[in-house]
Amino acid sequence: MYPTTNKHYSTPKNLHKKAPKGRFMLDTSLPENSGLEIRILGPLDIQVGSRRMELRAPRLQATLGLLLLRADEIVPVQHLVESIWEDAVPSDPSNQVAACVSMLRRSFRKFGVNKELLITQSPGYRFVAEGVRLDTSTVRRLRSLAQTHIDADDPLSALPLVKEALSLWRGPVLSGISRRIWAPEVHRWEEEYVSLRNLCSSIQLALGQHEELIAELTVFAQQHPLLEHPRVTLMQALARSGRQADALQIYRDTVALLRDELGVSPGEELQKVHQQILRGSEFSAPRQQSTFPPTGAKPASSAPCQLPSDLAEFTGRVDEINRIKSFLVPASGSVPLVSLVGPGGTGKTALAVHSSHQLRSVFTDGQLYVNLRGMSDDPVSPDEALARFLRELRLPGPIPEALDERAEVFRSLLADRRILIVLDDASDPHQVLPLIPGTGTCAVIVTSRARLTTLPSTHVLELDVFHQTQAVTLLGRLVGDQRISAEPDIALQLIEYCGRLPLAVRILGAKLASKPHWSLRKASLRLADERRRLDELTHESLEVRANLELSRQGISPAARKLFRRLALVTAADFAEWVCSPLTDLPLPEAEDLLEELLDARLIDVVSPEDAGQHRYRMHDLVRLYALEQVTDLEPREERTAALTRLGLTTLALANRAHRAVCGGDFAVVHNLAQPPSVPSEILDRVGSDPLNWYETDRGTITALCQQLSEQGQDELSWDLAATSRCLFSLRFHFDDWQSTHEGALEAARVRGNERGAAAMLLGLGDLYLTKRNYEQAIPLLEESQRLFEQVGDDHGHALALRKAACADRVQGRFAQALSRWDVCLPILQRAHDIEAQGQVLRWMGQTFLETGEYEQAEKFLLEARTVVDGFEGRSAAQVRLSLGEYHLFSGNLEQAAEEFTWGLEATLRNGDLSGQCYAFYGLGQLDLHHNELTQAESRLSLARDLARRIQDPLLESFVILGLASVKKEQKDTDTASALLAEGLSICHRMGARAHAKRFQAALTALRPA
Repeated sequence: MYPTTNKHYSTPKNLHKKAPKGRFMLDTSLPENSGLEIRILGPLDIQVGSRRMELRAPRLQATLGLLLLRADEIVPVQHLVESIWEDAVPSDPSNQVAACVSMLRRSFRKFGVNKELLITQSPGYRFVAEGVRLDTSTVRRLRSLAQTHIDADDPLSALPLVKEALSLWRGPVLSGISRRIWAPEVHRWEEEYVSLRNLCSSIQLALGQHEELIAELTVFAQQHPLLEHPRVTLMQALARSGRQADALQIYRDTVALLRDELGVSPGEELQKVHQQILRGSEFSAPRQQSTFPPTGAKPASSAPCQLPSDLAEFTGRVDEINRIKSFLVPASGSVPLVSLVGPGGTGKTALAVHSSHQLRSVFTDGQLYVNLRGMSDDPVSPDEALARFLRELRLPGPIPEALDERAEVFRSLLADRRILIVLDDASDPHQVLPLIPGTGTCAVIVTSRARLTTLPSTHVLELDVFHQTQAVTLLGRLVGDQRISAEPDIALQLIEYCGRLPLAVRILGAKLASKPHWSLRKASLRLADERRRLDELTHESLEVRANLELSRQGISPAARKLFRRLALVTAADFAEWVCSPLTDLPLPEAEDLLEELLDARLIDVVSPEDAGQHRYRMHDLVRLYALEQVTDLEPREERTAALTRLGLTTLALANRAHRAVCGGDFAVVHNLAQPPSVPSEILDRVGSDPLNWYETDRGTITALCQQLSEQGQDELSWDLAATSRCLFSLRFHFDDWQSTHEGALEAARVRGNERGAAAMLLGLGDLYLTKRNYEQAIPLLEESQRLFEQVGDDHGHALALRKAACADRVQGRFAQALSRWDVCLPILQRAHDIEAQGQVLRWMGQTFLETGEYEQAEKFLLEARTVVDGFEGRSAAQVRLSLGEYHLFSGNLEQAAEEFTWGLEATLRNGDLSGQCYAFYGLGQLDLHHNELTQAESRLSLARDLARRIQDPLLESFVILGLASVKKEQKDTDTASALLAEGLSICHRMGARAHAKRFQAALTALRPA
C-alpha cells in the first residue's frame, strides 16, 4: 500500500509563469539505444534489439529482478539468497546464487550481449547499467530534466517530461515475480510514482489544465484510495472548473473512507482546501483559464445533436472513457482526434456514442454523427457525409457540388464553435480526412476496424474483448442479477461461449431477457454445440454472423480464401508460415494476405513468447464463422489438400528440428514416401533456429497430428508424431507426446497400417520408459518389435529392441539387456544410425560398469566415443558423461572432471536438461571424492532440481544417493537415512529393482552394527 503522505514531494514554485523569453533550451534526448532494453516498472521485459529474451526460471527472475532494482549497487549474497528462496533457504545457498548468476550471464551472451553486465564484487554482485536502456534510469533522467525546467520557470516544458516518466509504469514493479522480500526496493519506486503523479498534478493545476487533471486524478484516486494529496488536488481542480458540489462530495467521501478504513480524521491540507471551497476563496487561486467550459454548462438550444441514443446497459470501458475525455480537449491548435480501433463486435460504436453523450456539456455547439458504413458494399462517401452535416448546420444557400468546396464551407461553419463529430465505421483515411474540422475548438471520434495511421493528431485506443467481470456485469444488466446469482457457474460458461465479445454477450442477454422462462443452463446447452453457436447468437436485428460478414466483405477474394482456410488450423495460435501451404502461395504473397486480415481485424497478433517470431490467433466466434465459409464454399478435396500441404510442411520443419537434436535423421522411422521439402523462403524465416521453431509451433504439431488422424491420413499423422518424438523427449512435453502417438496409433489400426502402428507403439513405449513406468513400457515395446518384424522392418525392430533392453537393465535383468543389445547393434550399424549405435554402446558400457566388469565397460564406452566422435547429436555429450562416470569409478578423477565438464558445456549448448542433470551429478560426485562437501551439496542440489523439473524419478534417485553420501560425510546420519529411505521408496514405485539394492546396501552400511 502506498503511504498516505509523500515526504519527497514539494510543490514547484512559480508554475503559473510562462517561460521567459530567451531561456536556454535543455537537451531532453536519451542516450542512443545500446541494443539492450530492460523494463522492470511492470512485468520484467528484456529486449535485445528486436528480440525478446525470456527468463522462465523463477530463481533467475528473482536474482535479476533484485539486481536491477538496485542497479549499479552491490547486492550482498545474503540479500539475494533471501530474495530467491524466501523461507526455504538451502543449506549452502551461495554456490547456488553463483550458479544463477552464471546462467544469467550465459543467457545474455546467447542473445549477443557480450558486455559484462553482472559483476562479482564482494560481498555480492552488481548489475552494471551503463549502456543499458533501463526504464528506472530513464525515469530518473526525465525527472531531473523536468526539475531543471521548473527551476528555469518553464513548467510548460517540464510537464511532457513528467508525463513521459509516468508512462513508463506498465503495472506493479516486477509483477509476476515473488516480491515479498523486496519491500524496500519496490516501495522506493512506488514512492517515486506517487511523487511524480503529485508533481504532474501540481503543474497541471497551476497551468489551468483542470479537465485533463480531473480525468487523470479520478482514476488515480480510485486506485490509491488512502492517499490524501491526490484528493486535495482533485478537489481544487473540480472547484476551479465550477464543480464545487463535486469537490465537496470528494471531501465527504474521503472523510468517510479514512474513518472506516483507518479510524482517523482527514489531514490538515485536506481540511484547509475544504474550508477554502466553502468560502469560495479557492476560486481566486492564480491560474490560466481552462479551455473547457464548466461541466454544468448547457448546450445551446439550437445546437444539433445527431447522436444515436445511449445504451442503458452500457458496461465497463471506464479507463477508455476517461482517456477519451482527457484527449478531446478543445484547444487553439490541431483538432483532437480519438480513433477507436478493434474487431467487429467489440463495442466501438457503443463506446463512441456513450462517451459523446457524456461530453455534450463540453461541446455546447452540438454533436454531429454519421455511420460511414466503411465495411459494407455501399459506404457513405465524404461528399454525402458533408452534405448531411451542412444541412444539419443550416447552411444558407445551396450546398456546393465539389468535395473540396464542401469541406471548405464545413470548416468555416465550425470555426470557433465547440462541436464534437463522430465518424462511425470508417474504412480508410480518404473517407475521413474531408470531414475533419479546421480548428481545435472541435473534436473528432472515429471508429474503425483498421488503424487509420495517416489521420492527423490521432490518439488510438485499441478495443479488445471484455474481461470476465465486465462480460458478466453486462449479462446481468440485461437478464437481471437474480438469474446470474442463481446460476453463477453457468453464467461464466455462457460468456466464454460468447468469447467475451461484447456484441455476442449483448445478443445473448437480449435473447434471455425475451425468454424469462429459459434457465441459463438451457442457453448453455444450446450454445455448447459449435455448429449451432452462431445461429444461437442472433436476436431480432442483432447478429454476430452479419457483423463478421461486413469485415469479410471488405477484403480481397484471395484474402477471403486465406481467412476461411485458417479455420482449418485448430491450434490456439499460429505463425505466418502456415499461410503459405494453406493457400499454396509463396510466403511473401501469403504474408500480404495475412496483413489484409489483420487490417480488417479478422485475426489478432499475439505477443510472442519467444523473440523473432510473431504469433496470430482467430477469435473463437470468428473461427466458427470462417469454418462455415470454408465448409460452404470449398469442396472437401480442396480442404483436405490444404491441410495435407500444411501437414507436409510441418513434417519437413519437424524433421529439420529432429536432425538438429539427433545430429541427423537417426533413431527414427518414417513412412516409405519421399520426405517432403520446404520452400526456401520458409526455411530462411523459421529454419535458422529449429529448436526455437519447435518451442513456438509445438501446438501446431500436436493439433495437426490430431486432425490428420481424425481425417484418416494415418501415414502423414504417424510420421509427424514419430519425427517429433525426440523433440517431445528433449523438452519433456509428455502430454503432447502421448496425445499425438495415441491418436496416430488409432488411425493406423483403423486402416490396418501395421508399420505405422509399430512406430507409434515404439514411441509410446519410449514415453513410458522415459517416465520410468516400466510395467507399461515393456508390453508396448515388445508389441512394436513383433509388428516391425512382421512387416520386415529391421531398423524399426532394432529401435524397439534397444528400448526394451533399457527396461531390462533398470529392473536388474542385465544378461537379457546385453543379449538384446547384441542383437540390435549390427542392424543399427547396417542402417548407419550413429545416434542409436552410440546410445546402445553407451548403455552396454554402463551395464558392465554396474556389474563391476570395468574392462568391458571401458571397451564399449571407448567404442561409443569413436562412433560419435565429431557427432553433433545428443548422444555425443551423453557418451562423454558416461566416460566421466567410468573414470570416476576407476579413480582417474582428473580425466573424469574433464569429461563431466565437456559434457556439461555440450548439454548446455543443445538444451539437454537430462544431460545437464547427469553432468551436475557427476561433478558433485567428484567434489565428494575431493571432500569438498559444500560444493558437492550445491551441485547435487542443482541436479536434483533438474531431475524434478524433467520429472525423471530414476535420475533423482541417483542424485539422492549422492546427497545421502554427503550427509554421511558431514556426520548428519539422520538426514542421510531419511534421504536413503526416500530414494528407496522412489525405486520401489518405479520397479527399479537393481537400483533399489544400492539403497538397501547404503542403509545397511549407515546403521550401526
